[in-house]
Amino acid sequence: MRSKCHYGVVDDSINAFLAEARRYCLLVEDSAPLSSWMFAWECLSQVLRLYEMALHLPEVEPERGDLLPSISHETWQALRDHVGRKLSRDYYWDIFEPLEKEKPEPVVGSISDDLADIWRDVKPGIAEIDAGRATSPNEAVWHWRSSFETHWGRHAAGAVVALHSLCFGQFADASRPPAASTGR
Repeated sequence: MRSKCHYGVVDDSINAFLAEARRYCLLVEDSAPLSSWMFAWECLSQVLRLYEMALHLPEVEPERGDLLPSISHETWQALRDHVGRKLSRDYYWDIFEPLEKEKPEPVVGSISDDLADIWRDVKPGIAEIDAGRATSPNEAVWHWRSSFETHWGRHAAGAVVALHSLCFGQFADASRPPAASTGR
């Protein structure tokens, strides 16, 4: 299904992903004081929605063939530090490649690294579309889909497991409010 948006005719799945990508970026960039549990819960919810929307992005080819401008390491590090300060726990155990034939060794993962890497891969597509370039939807969608399949999708999967544990696991964040006060 196709619909109009401010930069032309695009697939509804692109509009849905763009809306979730904007929400995600606002969440991790925001400085509003949330409890660590509420921030983790919001991130869990948002990463799941973004992941689902990425699964529905159309397969397109970039028209220019250029990579989108990347976010500097310093900017990424500042966001990672910002996110890390909002979490009660950051590091977790992960199996990098769960389909290894031999028993894989666990590695240390970082929720703030995962969330910042997702942001770094999603944000340039938003900027491309906001710049209003004629080919920006295809360039952005190609970037989102490609980086999802090769990079940020794995970070999202790791973050979901860790955030779920942080919100509901045996070592859950102690700042969890009573169920009635979350409004959900």
